[in-house]
Amino acid sequence: MLILVQGSATLKNLTRHMPRSLHYWTVLRMVKAGYWDASALITELAQAALYSLPPPADGILYLIGDKTISGKTGEKQPLATYTRMNEYQQFTFGISLVLLIAQWGRLRIPLVAAVLDPKKKGDQNIQFRQMLRRFEQSSWASQVIVLADAGFASKDNLRLIMQKQWRYVFALPRTWKLADGTHLRDLARHLPKLYYRRVASYKLDQRRKDYLVFARRARLHTLGDVTILLSKQRRNDGPKKIKLIVTNLDNPSASAILNVYARRWAVEVTFRELKSGLHLGQMQVTGKENRVRHAMLFPVLTYLLLLRLYGSELEADKSFSLFTLKTSVYGGRFQRAT
Repeated sequence: MLILVQGSATLKNLTRHMPRSLHYWTVLRMVKAGYWDASALITELAQAALYSLPPPADGILYLIGDKTISGKTGEKQPLATYTRMNEYQQFTFGISLVLLIAQWGRLRIPLVAAVLDPKKKGDQNIQFRQMLRRFEQSSWASQVIVLADAGFASKDNLRLIMQKQWRYVFALPRTWKLADGTHLRDLARHLPKLYYRRVASYKLDQRRKDYLVFARRARLHTLGDVTILLSKQRRNDGPKKIKLIVTNLDNPSASAILNVYARRWAVEVTFRELKSGLHLGQMQVTGKENRVRHAMLFPVLTYLLLLRLYGSELEADKSFSLFTLKTSVYGGRFQRAT
């Protein structure tokens, strides 16, 4: 029903389109039930969907993690809290969802999802580490590169990635220091403009965007020898608009780092598809934490179901959209496939 319904995705509206034998109370009881684990189902279905998709020619698999917020109202929201994505946005009362996706070529697939507990300190990075541990590397993946923004660049997360012998391209907080004691915020604030040079970056759809960058090799206490990249869009941008990126790729060029980091846009597209195409956060379920988690994770399960049924028809070098997969359901192929 999350695939077929176009309007409101409340439980009552979903049950109106179901067979008469499935009453509202039966669906509500399934959402409330605590004897099934939505996260475990996502992991199992993601593995099945992952092997049904065509592998990349270069054997490189990108793991991208990010967080989104589903706005809520009312007082009976046990997992909702006031938060914001960055300092330029307003505070929002809502539920935070962390998602880890696999991306290669033009394809993307959700691997693990978790609803954050606002009462648990550092739950975002704890959940992210658990996601990385639960991921089983595919046999065709000769190299794994993890991408995330500065909110996930904790020392424990980066240590885990290095223990797994993976590569990473992370945005870095300005509070980090180099081995010589230099703060990254001082490097971004006092570096003269003449040290920046213009470099072209290309997104997955081959759209070009130029940045002014400064790259250098450096040593960090936790990470060892890495490449630090400072990037900004305009020459006169202030220190707050400079993005700091760190990577352990082997001898990367500035353009290569920007091209890899641009792949983070795939997780933003996935969030948009979950919200606008599969009604993420629209179920009116309150009161108990497990009910809220089930309601938030149902759209991710639905996304994986579509990939499992029709993923074999996709091509790694051609873009796809969730809305294109939904047309297969509208055409009646869903009944034949199930």
